[in-house]
Amino acid sequence: MHRKSLLSLFMLSMGAALIFAAMAVGAASAKSQAVKNLVVTQGGGAFDTLDPQLAYVSNDWGLQYNTELTLLNFPTAAGTAGTKLIPQAASAFPTITNGGKTYVFKIRPGLKLSDGSKVTAANFQRAFERNLSPSMYAQWGIADGMDKFLVGGSKFAAGKASHISGIDANGLTLTIHLTQVVPQFTSIMGMPWFQAVPVNLAFSNNKGGIRVYASGGPYYIYSNNLNKLTVLKRNKNWPTSAYFTNNWPSNPDVITVKSTPNSDGTAELLQAEKGQVDLAGVASQDIHATVQTYGINKPSSKGELIIGPTTCILWNAMNDQAKNGTTAKTNVRKALNYAMSRSVQNSYYGEQAGASSEQILVPAIPGYKKITYYGGSGDLGKAKTTGGADLKNAPLNIYYRASSTAQSNIAEYMQSQANKLGMKPNLTPADPADYYGALETKATATGNGGYNITASGGWCADYEDGYDYFNVNFDGRNIQPTGNADYMYFNNATFNSHMDAAAAKTGSARATAYGNLDKEFMTNYAPLIPREIPNTREFAGPRVHNYIYSTWWGQGFWNAIKIN
Repeated sequence: MHRKSLLSLFMLSMGAALIFAAMAVGAASAKSQAVKNLVVTQGGGAFDTLDPQLAYVSNDWGLQYNTELTLLNFPTAAGTAGTKLIPQAASAFPTITNGGKTYVFKIRPGLKLSDGSKVTAANFQRAFERNLSPSMYAQWGIADGMDKFLVGGSKFAAGKASHISGIDANGLTLTIHLTQVVPQFTSIMGMPWFQAVPVNLAFSNNKGGIRVYASGGPYYIYSNNLNKLTVLKRNKNWPTSAYFTNNWPSNPDVITVKSTPNSDGTAELLQAEKGQVDLAGVASQDIHATVQTYGINKPSSKGELIIGPTTCILWNAMNDQAKNGTTAKTNVRKALNYAMSRSVQNSYYGEQAGASSEQILVPAIPGYKKITYYGGSGDLGKAKTTGGADLKNAPLNIYYRASSTAQSNIAEYMQSQANKLGMKPNLTPADPADYYGALETKATATGNGGYNITASGGWCADYEDGYDYFNVNFDGRNIQPTGNADYMYFNNATFNSHMDAAAAKTGSARATAYGNLDKEFMTNYAPLIPREIPNTREFAGPRVHNYIYSTWWGQGFWNAIKIN
């Protein structure tokens, strides 16, 4: 899903404390509230940002599913039905002409944002502009190639035009002109970046972006602290037709999310079991006992432990441009791939954490073919042979979230393995409220004290295509001062050309090309250690009914939940 700079799965697997007295929307406890307030806990971190064009972390997008109105969207449905886009703001899928380079969307009449303003094509035009503007903290659209795909996109992204010339907003008709055929373009339109926003929504060069704004989904953001309390309220202007209420229901009156970066999750799970909160992640230290008590995916009057699959890959990123130079050496990166056991790292997340992996693609993506190259056992012998003299006394800064028991254990394991290789490892804790800030900011990542390897990170599908996993993450030509998805800071001219060639293909040839890239990337370059295709593990308290798990978002559909 979404940037899947994969933070949320284990943020949500950590839980968070909720001080009910601080809530502006309810009474002293979840049970006594007159309104139907779904209380979600989130620990071990916070929202990166909920600005619609800056948000690019899993938990940010999981929340925005409840507030967004996109041209195409995923329905609130279980199984594969919930992973297939259907028209939302658009009255139908786009009309595609000009040899696949012109897309025309017709916007449904009568749609409104939460502030009552009418939704037209101009609301979507503004979303494209904010996604690419140099006046924004991050030009995330560049990572997905939108500057190259859109006619006039490069000129606009460079600050040389006031609008993107290839986007025409005329009443309820949105016409998009592309410079080339982009096979994944229809799928891209389901990304939260391209949701309807107010036509005058300001640009923001602040990392947190605009925190409260009118939106067109079934809910809107009523208040937002990002790292403490975020409150959603039902959008009174949400359409009442069966198409909208069936595909995107809005059952809770209020959705309250409490974030506590320093929580370890145990207290929050206990609160969920008592019905004091409704959804809590289950952390590694609690998963065994919770499985023994509740089983897996077995609803009961006492609550339910939900474990679901994802489209994500967890990895340890290695910084190719770290100032100390250690992880700029391919043989060192390969040595660390041998030395750092996947199975040991994954064990720190406890039972049902996921399946080990040694590659970038996951089974849901066309072209996936299982690769086994480095092994999962932590082979120090092969590591020493591969790294050779470059390992001796080499500094290795290990970046991790100290509030996470699992990440702390992984960091200490990495430190131990690096010591055995004769390296000089150093543990570098992250800002508890901003894990990704130091990764996506080039000056921090590549300056004094920058990291060499991360204890955690990863990616989930923005859309089902290899471009999203490879070109978005590893095309070093897109590295910017801020807002980098490529926090490996990997930039290889040969591999860039191979990614370009894969992106130019269609159909089965495209899938085969990305499958080949998967093998080439890990055997020739290896700027990260892929280690696990994770599961999401969360506990739904006794008040929760109609819980529907989304494989795409890697969490339950909050909008569908009914509170008794």
